[in-house]
Amino acid sequence: MARDIHQPHSITADALAALIAERDAALAARDAMLADRDSVLAEHELVRGELRVTKVERDLLKEQLKAFQRQLFGAKSEARTAEQRDLFLNEAEALAPTTATLPAQTDEAQTEVAGHKRKKPGRKPLDPALPREVIRYELPESERTCPNDGTTLVEIGVEVSEQLDIIPQQVRVIRHERVKYACSQCDQGIKVTPARLRIIPKGLFTEAALVLAAAQIRH
Repeated sequence: MARDIHQPHSITADALAALIAERDAALAARDAMLADRDSVLAEHELVRGELRVTKVERDLLKEQLKAFQRQLFGAKSEARTAEQRDLFLNEAEALAPTTATLPAQTDEAQTEVAGHKRKKPGRKPLDPALPREVIRYELPESERTCPNDGTTLVEIGVEVSEQLDIIPQQVRVIRHERVKYACSQCDQGIKVTPARLRIIPKGLFTEAALVLAAAQIRH
C-alpha cells in the first residue's frame, strides 16, 4: 500500500510579498517606539539639568538679595563677617584681569586624614547629589622629602575644598584634593601640596560659573 506523501503548502509570490511588507511594517513601528522612548529620556535629562541650574540661580539671587539688605540696613558698619566676604555678589564684582596675579590661597574646608576626617568651620556642604569632578594635586617627587632627616614622605591624606561649576544646562561640583605628606620617621616633616590660584580667595564658585552668573545679572 502506497504511503501518503504530504507536500508543503505552496505560497504565491503576492502572499510572500504581503508577509514581508507586514514584517517590515512591524519593524518600522518598533523602531519608531524606540526612537520616541529615547526622545522622552533625553528630554527628561534636559529638564533635570534645567532644574539644577534654576536652583543654583535661585540661590545666587538669594545671596545677592542678602547683600543688598546688608548694604541698606548696615552701610555704616565697618565690620564684615566671613559669610559676607564669601557672598557671590562680592565674588562677581571682583572679576578682573589683574586678579590673576593673586598669590595662592589656602582653602579651609575639611581635612581627610587616614582613618578619620577633621571638620573645620565653614559654609554648608554642597549638595552630594551633584556630579563631581575630582582634581588631585600632588607634590613633585623631588619635594617629597623630610626637611629634618631627608626621609621620603608618605601620603597621609588630602586637603579638600569644593566649588560650584556651572556650564549650560548642567551644574557640577569641582572637588580639589591637595595631597598631604608626612615623614615616617619623625613628626616634623608634614607637607601639603600648594593650592592653585583662584580669582576669589576661598570662593564658592569657579571662574566659569562667576562669568556665566555675572553675564546673566547684567542682562
